[in-house]
Amino acid sequence: MNQTQQTISRLHKIWWVPLITGLLCIALGVWCFIAPAVSLEVFSYVFAGCITVAGALNLCYAYTNSSVNGNWGWSLTLGLIEIICGIWLFTMPAATLAVAFAYAMGIWVLVSAICSVSEALFFSRYSLGWTIFMVILLALTIVAGIYFLTVPLLGGILGWLWIGCSLCLFGLYRMFLSFKVRSITDDLP
Repeated sequence: MNQTQQTISRLHKIWWVPLITGLLCIALGVWCFIAPAVSLEVFSYVFAGCITVAGALNLCYAYTNSSVNGNWGWSLTLGLIEIICGIWLFTMPAATLAVAFAYAMGIWVLVSAICSVSEALFFSRYSLGWTIFMVILLALTIVAGIYFLTVPLLGGILGWLWIGCSLCLFGLYRMFLSFKVRSITDDLP
């Protein structure tokens, strides 16, 4: 079994990790659309909890792939950033939480999308069409993250829409990734 087959085999065992992180992102994104009037402080703490859990899952994902996949460092980096960011948000005083959350959200969206490009490109040998679709989703996520960072305190409904769009786009990518990882072992010799 070559290195690529080993990587796919290991990824197949934990295909559910990106699915869970994707569902968390989509749930938060939908929440932004449904309840934009919810307190920013409450959303910040929910986001901090979710991002900390996602960080722990990404550390597991990186550890599982460390011996067979050269791209495992991206998952490790993302996991560490997510855990640090989540803990940092939990320790922020309420008076500065809104500003800190806005920047943390923008940075997380950018780092997550950039790290995920390497995952999408890894699968290009199995499905070029799928890879192009995933990279387009990630590019849209990066644009939304850059926009959010350049105008972090948009306020009102527009800010929630950008947060919701960014989370839903990244969540869709993670879900599609998990389904691809789960199904790709059928294509292995």
